[in-house]
Amino acid sequence: MLLLLLFACSENGLIAKETEPAGDSATPLPAIKVAPRSVDFGTVIFGNSATATVHVRNVGDAPLSISDLSVGSADVSFTNISPVLAPQEVVDTVLTWTPAGPGDLNDSLEVSSDDPDDPVVQVELTGVMTGGDLQITPASYDFGTLMVGESATMTIDVANVGVGPITISDWSYDAADADLLVIDAGGLATMPAVLDAGASTSVVVEYAPSTEGGDEGGLTVSSNDPDSPVIVVTQNGMGEADPCNGYSQHVTILLTADDAWEGWLDGVSFSGPNQNAWNAFDTLSWDLPCGDHTMALFATDVAHAVSGVIAVVWINGVARYVSGPTDWTMYDQRPPAGWQDVTFDDSAWYIPQVCSSSVAWGASPQPFYDQGAQWIWWTPSCSSLGEAWFRLNFNVTP
Repeated sequence: MLLLLLFACSENGLIAKETEPAGDSATPLPAIKVAPRSVDFGTVIFGNSATATVHVRNVGDAPLSISDLSVGSADVSFTNISPVLAPQEVVDTVLTWTPAGPGDLNDSLEVSSDDPDDPVVQVELTGVMTGGDLQITPASYDFGTLMVGESATMTIDVANVGVGPITISDWSYDAADADLLVIDAGGLATMPAVLDAGASTSVVVEYAPSTEGGDEGGLTVSSNDPDSPVIVVTQNGMGEADPCNGYSQHVTILLTADDAWEGWLDGVSFSGPNQNAWNAFDTLSWDLPCGDHTMALFATDVAHAVSGVIAVVWINGVARYVSGPTDWTMYDQRPPAGWQDVTFDDSAWYIPQVCSSSVAWGASPQPFYDQGAQWIWWTPSCSSLGEAWFRLNFNVTP
């Protein structure tokens, strides 16, 4: 070792001093490196999760102390890492984003350490949550058979049943001709259209056959629904030529009931001067268009004894329908609202019974007997029921 001798004066003379040579003055320090510095979770459906890995490395010469990891959003979780990293050591934290509600992710992961130059490192976190779920109903619809020149409409419900907004970017209606077309686009009239969670709109389709034969159409809706970006719902119908060529047909109904009746034709109430007299009948007439019609009757028996209904329907002077075990249906308790309408489903109703004897009425209803009409009621004895409901579905043609 090389010694430097320094001399100093003192009262007693010169004194020699020994010193250490100057060494390396640089102090080892930790240094943090985080990668990547931004994470995009992409598009995540509500209820699902997306993950990403962030690497934390000590690129310094001294141990690195990690004091904290934090994220502002409660929807992002992460795995813990070692609190101390040796020089050149790398650890990973796995981030998981599980969106719990509407809205995109714009947040950051903060890594705090004792790096003197970069004590807090931020990793940008982004993501898009799509929680919308587009539902279009009905998936298919049959208009049935319409006469050429008639028309009918149906409504398509377009609803967002998810928890986030849905953006409808485009829609179209495809049909061979204008017999099927959208007459009201509702909330889809302007594109793009946004439906918030729980919101809905309606599209109205009209069917007006111009010729005989079948028609088909379909509504196509495009959106950012991750599961069903394109939804197609279809409609169809059958056009039939009008055998009446637009002319009405003369319909006459002859009827009576023991003891009384109330009547409806296609849901519209009608009455007669003798409707409360079993031994007298009523003759009522209408001019009706070709097609299906319904006569509904509510018959009552005040005495709860012998009861019955008897009727004849003439179309253009020809007796086409008479009371009996065919064409007619009946019910023994008050039916639901709308039972008088043509569209009411009476398939669960009963077939009326023909009264086993007409002695109680004698020969007074001779016009009915001449046409083959029979008294009908709940039981062949025509008793044991004080009131009954009847329907006759009939078709008017020339």
